[in-house]
Amino acid sequence: MRNTIYTKSSTWMLVAALALPLQAQADSPEGCYERAYSQAHLAKNPDQVVAQIAVKFGQKAGDRVAQMSVLTANQGHVQASGNGGKLLDQFLYCFASQNSAKTWTCSVECDGGSMEIMRSDAKTLLFRTDYLLVGDSEQCGGPVDLAEKMNQSVTYKLTRVSDSQCAIN
Repeated sequence: MRNTIYTKSSTWMLVAALALPLQAQADSPEGCYERAYSQAHLAKNPDQVVAQIAVKFGQKAGDRVAQMSVLTANQGHVQASGNGGKLLDQFLYCFASQNSAKTWTCSVECDGGSMEIMRSDAKTLLFRTDYLLVGDSEQCGGPVDLAEKMNQSVTYKLTRVSDSQCAIN
């Protein structure tokens, strides 16, 4: 009798689990996105540290990755640190977010920060970060944080471009 009850309970739990709606996994980001900010935009946003940015997604050894290039604005915290007007690169590993099946996160190794991809489609890449280091340095990550203010989120909106156009001038 006990086996019968156990079997019915197990069967019921399996049926209940199968009936739960499946969360849709967001497609991994693809292609290249970029944005160049006008001098007028930068003047209206004096804390902004990015003058131009490009992000290209791809595969490396079976991993989803992103290559980011940033031309820093000569303002905000990068100006004070002497890193204004520099072209900096960063390599990131991307993975489906733990907190949501509908977003992706791309991270810099060695706790150099990350970006949460809020949207990536045929036209737009929208990502948010509150800590993401770019550029080469002797330490982890790089010398410039894309966040405009420490521990305060900033959102970047880039436009999809062809891979051949994916470069900072």
